[in-house]
Amino acid sequence: LAHRSSFKTNMEKAAPSPELLKRWQEVSTPCTLVVAFGSWCGDSQRELPDFLALMAEENPFVKVVFLGVYRDKKVPTGSWPEGLESEPVMKVPTFWLYALQPGGSSRLVGSIVENPPRKGQAMGEAVVELLEQAR
Repeated sequence: LAHRSSFKTNMEKAAPSPELLKRWQEVSTPCTLVVAFGSWCGDSQRELPDFLALMAEENPFVKVVFLGVYRDKKVPTGSWPEGLESEPVMKVPTFWLYALQPGGSSRLVGSIVENPPRKGQAMGEAVVELLEQAR
């Protein structure tokens, strides 16, 4: 994505609020966030920078796995995280959240497909809300 001018512009503007950063840091449920994106996709170029700015503050409980997909939405073989049930990619970006369960299995908590669920909502906020559901 770094070679796309719109992505660069959106990265320069991305700045999560102190309140959102605090909520991000308060997530303490071990989980994996799988993010499917396309460097060719305008929605990915627009939505990912806000989330990436949030990720600049590390949270040891949140493992993030990025899956670059082709225009046909195919995930390269062997890319899906081991131990998690793979999901079909219909649109990008898509975020899937899996929470670690007792015994080591993971359950799908929910997903965000293409855009934040509320009009005007930033993707970082939408992802934090999804993470908060894993409690």
